[in-house]
Amino acid sequence: MTDLSFDPIQLMREHPEKMRIPGGLLTKRGPQDYVGSVPAITGTLFFRDAHLPDVREAVCVCFDEFEAIAKNHLTWLWREEPPEGPDKFAYRKAPSMRQMINRMGENDTLTFLYTSGEQDRDAGEWEFYVSGLRAWEAKMGTWGTSVLRFSFPLLYVEDNPIEFQRMFLNFAKRLKAIHGYGGHGLVLSVPRLSDNQPFEAFLSEKLAGLDVGHPVASAEHANEGIKTVSWLTALNYEMVKKVGGLPTLRSELPMDWFALYDYGAGLIVQAGPNPDAAPTDQPKPARLVLPNMLFKEVRTQKISIHYASKNGEPRLIGWSAEQWLKRFDIDEAELITYKTRLLDEPKLTKATTLSERL
Repeated sequence: MTDLSFDPIQLMREHPEKMRIPGGLLTKRGPQDYVGSVPAITGTLFFRDAHLPDVREAVCVCFDEFEAIAKNHLTWLWREEPPEGPDKFAYRKAPSMRQMINRMGENDTLTFLYTSGEQDRDAGEWEFYVSGLRAWEAKMGTWGTSVLRFSFPLLYVEDNPIEFQRMFLNFAKRLKAIHGYGGHGLVLSVPRLSDNQPFEAFLSEKLAGLDVGHPVASAEHANEGIKTVSWLTALNYEMVKKVGGLPTLRSELPMDWFALYDYGAGLIVQAGPNPDAAPTDQPKPARLVLPNMLFKEVRTQKISIHYASKNGEPRLIGWSAEQWLKRFDIDEAELITYKTRLLDEPKLTKATTLSERL
């Protein structure tokens, strides 16, 4: 899997096995007998107050919605520091999330990860992950934010063109999201995260539209600004105001290519009808460049992506992580060129846009 100038949807239809990356690829040990990572469409939302009962119930309702679609695919549940019971369940034998959460105190770790891998160490395209700050962490205010991430298979999003947007919007409303993003991502093996970060770093050099880094690492600096723009980009109203408000978004992001959705605490911007992987051997897509330039003012200046390299394998740390943040930056003088390029990019359609668009 070295030629990455491909159509991922076509490859997934014709050779789905090629989209499942062997574990440990690009590490010193070499490929291992498990699925280390798998491309998917991922949605990530940052939020506060995960220790409060109403927010925990909102998380449960989000999982109810996800589970209604993904139930037949889920295989494993992982937990971090559970106050009782094991840290790993076969999904079919696990108590419900609501049962487990209702038995937890506000200072218990709220971490649940449901996945669809065949083996417990396999990455899977269907994933629901939430990590909430404990009460004392939230009250200190120095531990970042809580985070929720969910993922759908590429083909599911292709065949169900508005369900991902619908779920992203619903989750953002319930969680009163601070900000977030949704688009192409790489789901990594849960217990072997570090061994599969090198391939994620490699792939990020080929696909600029790929999200990178573990959600908790991203949440560390989420109070300081957005991490990235993507197919879907959520910003709270304070951020919207900083970039010029709704009138500016409407004028800078033409409605034939961009849809705006109100989620109560902010706005979601949909860029084009489908997620864009943005291969780096092609021109940068205008539908990602234009919102990136508009939202630079509210972008974080710091980011945690990968662990340090062990044996010289590729990792996104330090300077390379900073460059990843800037991958869609251009000179201001180039803006008119990208506004012209937008005219040749795919337009939104009724079939790919939620009816609630502003």
